[in-house]
Amino acid sequence: MQEKNAKEAFSQRLKQQLAKYSWPVNSPTWLAREFNLRYSGQSISVQTASNWLSGNAIPNQDKLQILATWLDTSSQWLRFGEEQPSESKPDQGLIYNHPIQLGDLANKFEKLNNKQKFLIYHLIDEMLIQQDAP
Repeated sequence: MQEKNAKEAFSQRLKQQLAKYSWPVNSPTWLAREFNLRYSGQSISVQTASNWLSGNAIPNQDKLQILATWLDTSSQWLRFGEEQPSESKPDQGLIYNHPIQLGDLANKFEKLNNKQKFLIYHLIDEMLIQQDAP
């Protein structure tokens, strides 16, 4: 019973942080999409997000950390409710500030077809040219 209460409490804190920024609190599709934009590991399903929102599951530590960073709170508070969340705005651009693991990027690149690899290669070239332009 205590585990169920912990899951429900997590769900309430998650919804509290979403509501704080006027984001949907009952849309697992939205939550899964937004979370997956920020997470470099295997994407979560809509069902997983639904379980988080309904109090049926708590994410593992790496996913909890991404949620906490995105929602501008601590993973400790989000998981256990042991401290107050931050009052500042969440980082809307977290996707750009998230550290990219080169091994993960290389693995994803290898899964692309030749045409996609060609496009990505030339996109990077173009970005580097623009970065060096005055």
